[in-house]
Amino acid sequence: PSPYMAADGLLPSGGAEVGGPPESADGRAGVNVSTGVDYDPWLLGNIVCVPDPEYLTVDYPTRRIEVQYLGGGGGLLYGYSLRFTWDAGVASTSDGLVDEGPLLQALGNTFFFPIDISGNEIQVDGALLGDINGTPGPGTLFTIDFTGVAVGTSDIDITLLEVRDRNNQALSGFTADDGLLIVDVSAPLVVDVEIENLTLLHTNEYIKNFDAARVTATVTDDDPAFGIGNISANLEALGGGATDAPDSWNVMTGEAVWTLTITSVTTTPLNGVVTVTVNASDANGNATSGFDTIIADNEPPSAVLDFDAAPGHKKCDLSWTVGTDNYVLAGTVVQRNDNLGEYPVYPLFVGAWPVVDAFYPGDHLSGANAYTGGLASATDNVIPRNIYYYQAFCYDEARNYGAAAVTARDLATNYWLGDVAQQLGFWGSDPGHDYNGLVNDADIGKLGGTYYVVSPVWPDNQCDVGPTVYPDDHRLGLPYPDDEVEFEDLMIFAMNHGVVGPRVVPYLPGLAASNALGLELAELGRNETGGFEVALRLTGNADEVKGLSAAIAYDGAELEYVRARLSEHMSMPVGNMFFWADGADGSVQVDLAVLGTGVTMGGSGDVAVLTFRALRDEYALDLESARLRGAANEELAVELSGLESRPEMPAAFRLVQNAPNPFNPKTSIAYDVPREAEVRIRVYDVTGRLVRTLVDGVVEPGRHRIAWEGLSDDGAPVGSGVYFCTMETAEYQQSHKMLLLK
Repeated sequence: PSPYMAADGLLPSGGAEVGGPPESADGRAGVNVSTGVDYDPWLLGNIVCVPDPEYLTVDYPTRRIEVQYLGGGGGLLYGYSLRFTWDAGVASTSDGLVDEGPLLQALGNTFFFPIDISGNEIQVDGALLGDINGTPGPGTLFTIDFTGVAVGTSDIDITLLEVRDRNNQALSGFTADDGLLIVDVSAPLVVDVEIENLTLLHTNEYIKNFDAARVTATVTDDDPAFGIGNISANLEALGGGATDAPDSWNVMTGEAVWTLTITSVTTTPLNGVVTVTVNASDANGNATSGFDTIIADNEPPSAVLDFDAAPGHKKCDLSWTVGTDNYVLAGTVVQRNDNLGEYPVYPLFVGAWPVVDAFYPGDHLSGANAYTGGLASATDNVIPRNIYYYQAFCYDEARNYGAAAVTARDLATNYWLGDVAQQLGFWGSDPGHDYNGLVNDADIGKLGGTYYVVSPVWPDNQCDVGPTVYPDDHRLGLPYPDDEVEFEDLMIFAMNHGVVGPRVVPYLPGLAASNALGLELAELGRNETGGFEVALRLTGNADEVKGLSAAIAYDGAELEYVRARLSEHMSMPVGNMFFWADGADGSVQVDLAVLGTGVTMGGSGDVAVLTFRALRDEYALDLESARLRGAANEELAVELSGLESRPEMPAAFRLVQNAPNPFNPKTSIAYDVPREAEVRIRVYDVTGRLVRTLVDGVVEPGRHRIAWEGLSDDGAPVGSGVYFCTMETAEYQQSHKMLLLK
């Protein structure tokens, strides 16, 4: 019989036939028997664990093992005693989780007693009670509930201590076969799933067809046998497969990477949320997953509307209305084409002035870039003189670009029609000189010198600017040279005379215009008489300020206002200025503006200089309020910053010359004291007579200032004349001449 076969020749329930019948020494097979036999020594065991092996997993962390007697022993089983051990680091159980099975219970009353021997060993004793023959088996002796603790395997080692019949005689033919637990109660960990757009480096939120993508995830498991073959990703939403293996997996960090399969994306859905799921499953069937999403956007924005290009001096001013997008409209790109070498006659367009599609950039990569960003206006600074063709395209976060619509294009010159005289009155192409950006009397003079000249040649042909088109006959239109300087040209010159002009030349281009627009006070320097200059400084000006009004507050006991003037750079003869300043009662008001339509201040720097006289060595100037206006008189937000001055500790005793000098009737006298000392400061007349004692006593270190109002010690006014101010300490003596004029 099979070693698992009972005495009746039948396989027990739950058993399995292992091997064949025994063979004789000469190789002849044995014969089946129908009575109990002694199976030693070839018996594998008839006390077994079922199932064997048993798996403890995430879904089934606790499983029940049956310890069964398969029958075939040397007699009828009446009582038994056995012990079993296991690896407590892999699985856990206790005597309270060991329950008697039905094998003996089915015959009558029983005694059943499991007991913990140690942390991983339990002894189980069981017996029938009374005059009962016993059982031939098969059946379940008892059950054990095991719970998984950690990844690993554990033998269930069964040791038979005693097997007795009803007469308390030991039975032979009982052999234990160990069981096996395979434990893995932790699923793989899938975290940090991320879809990266390798084509669009600015975003991992959007993707479109034909972009390249990479999927990464951190996948780990505590099973040493876990490997790359246990990981897959569903990349169908990006055009890959449902169970794509990673291109690489780092066993140390757990990073799994998919790149090769998604070098060119095909999104599903075409527009909407795309999901990628990363799956991991270990050898024991524990599975987990993680996912990330990205938005598929294959629909371009609508076209730019109302695009306008207007002429300027060495620039074109551009404005437009942005389109719309189903997701996020990121910005607008403006591309430019030109027709170099045609100024000022434009031979390609004489006669018909065709404006055809081919003149404009066909897509967002054609031509030269004039602007890229999120605004709805821009200035394209371009040279040389020419007509420039602009085409604008809206783009979204996925970098889909709108169509090259007719509503998104325009053309303009980058110079003022009529601006033909160069700087300092030079004419033509004199090296080192450039057009001044004005249409003024010098330009009218050049027009007069070529008036009614037919087929003018360089440089006279620059005056042939009329008539104009787009719009027709307009001063800001496009020149339509008719090969004659006459009335049409005069009208364009006349309309632009004194109207068009550049912004004020930037006066301190070294100051960046990227800072916030602001006004601040900055000390420029001092003189020995106590006077100093303070700059009213404009910062962060992106050529937008046309005028400003500022109120500067001060303490009359600390400072005396002297005068205000325009800065050197604001006095440059490039534009007319209005400037007004007045100070009284602790406040100075400064108002200024550049004159002319559309004219603004260029750059950042000192716009005005204020002169004060310090009455004390510690003083403060505050920008109490300020208003800034733009070219259209719009209010501009401005940040204000004042000025505070504190003296340094003097290194030596010093008497400073009084200021003002001459004076009437009051003058200020400063003096330095490097350390605490007895100080006397007195005023004498030319005869040496003491007139007034100003200081007499202990003075603390620092710069000090006192005033003499032209009075004697008894309070009487003194007359005009020369007086001497002396300073005396234990180690210092100095005298200065003062002149009082009434």
